Amino acid sequence: MTVSGSRRRPLVLRLSLTAAIAVTVAGSSVAFASPAVSAPTPVRTAAAPAFTAGLCEGTEYTPSEQMLDISGIRLDHYNDGNIVPMYGTTDRGTSAAVDAPVCGVRDVDGIAKSEWMYCTDFDLDPCAGVDENGLPVDKHNDEMGATVPSSGNPDLSADDLAVISWLLQNPAKLDGAVSGNGSEDARSARQTLVWCVSDYDNPLMADFKSLCDRNIGDDERARIVEIMNVTQTLDLVRKTPATGTLKAGETAVFTLNTNMYRKPINVQSSAGTELTVCGDNAKATLSANQLTVDGRGDAPTAVDLCLTTADSGDYSVTASVIPDSVENLHWNTAGAQCQIFASFDTVRPALMNASASVGYAAAPTTTPATTTPATTTPATTTPATPVVPIVPIVPIVPIVPVVPGAPVPSQPVATPAAPAPSVPKQATGPRPVAIDGGAAEQNSGRNVAVAVTGLGLVGMAAAGAVALRRKRS
Repeated sequence: MTVSGSRRRPLVLRLSLTAAIAVTVAGSSVAFASPAVSAPTPVRTAAAPAFTAGLCEGTEYTPSEQMLDISGIRLDHYNDGNIVPMYGTTDRGTSAAVDAPVCGVRDVDGIAKSEWMYCTDFDLDPCAGVDENGLPVDKHNDEMGATVPSSGNPDLSADDLAVISWLLQNPAKLDGAVSGNGSEDARSARQTLVWCVSDYDNPLMADFKSLCDRNIGDDERARIVEIMNVTQTLDLVRKTPATGTLKAGETAVFTLNTNMYRKPINVQSSAGTELTVCGDNAKATLSANQLTVDGRGDAPTAVDLCLTTADSGDYSVTASVIPDSVENLHWNTAGAQCQIFASFDTVRPALMNASASVGYAAAPTTTPATTTPATTTPATTTPATPVVPIVPIVPIVPIVPVVPGAPVPSQPVATPAAPAPSVPKQATGPRPVAIDGGAAEQNSGRNVAVAVTGLGLVGMAAAGAVALRRKRS
């Protein structure tokens, strides 16, 4: 990295500062030159009254009231839209000599925002202390002016800016320690990685080049530059089922496509359901709601996420992330002899969001089948009315057998009337003799009624014939 001589202190002075800050790296204490950090600020539209600023994320000691008091000249700097440095990452520094990174406060839309600022000049003055009167001073207790926004660090190349921007927006490892803002060790790891980029060629860093090479060497820096130069994508679609609903208890699969590699992506499902990484996704890990995908280059990687629920209803899955960008950094400095600080702007960047949803139908209620015996109604058999064949009626004329020797009057046979009680008359003529030798009786009167005892008369209707059948007595 090319060093600007106008902004560098003489080597003798720089060497005298090497013990000013102790940086903890993976459990070992490493002596670094004096750095300190500040951050930039937007311009306010209304003046704020004096206030006590809040702590930056992961502060592990209690700063003095004087450090947090924003009043007097510091309040003027704040109301002018500048960041006000307050305290260092540890309590080892004095009020005038602070440990990098530095916590500063600035106005964001009328709200005081406290955030960590990281040093990008290993051997320059932090210019971030306060004296006993609460005035901003450098490490010599010389009163300082405001820490104002800067356009960047002129000693850094475009690739350097890209890598530092990525380091301040993403966790990275330094010999096992994970960088971040959440603890003193995490901040020390992040600050060291930033120096490995901004001050790799600084003579004071000579003893630590091997540390930098192991953790953020040429290949890793090239990978990060690739990430910062690609068109970042985030897409979430439903995979199974592509359409329609599921039954409660079945698994829905969503596919996330992204090329934001090694960057935590927040993924969540609605109604308290849990997501898991499923399928062939060896390059993806999900911890709590943070999904991290490994890879490099512009081509996105597909990651399957599974959701299962036993309850019916509509469920959504969302993915959100702040895309990496050099524009996400604030740069600020208090003057030529002071650090230029970089801090991640947690307000300006817009989230990238993607979402998809699926519906679950209620599982069918299984009710044990109740077998109701069928009511058997006895069949009512109505006797069929016998069909009597209609036989044509052939008039049968009774034939009175002629008994030899007995005259038979030839007169028509009248239909017998209802019998009326009368005195029987004596038969006329000789007594007839039965054909078979039996007795035969004959009654005669004015209306002759003939009864033949022992004979049955059968008419053959079809032939018209008449036959006598004997009825034995």
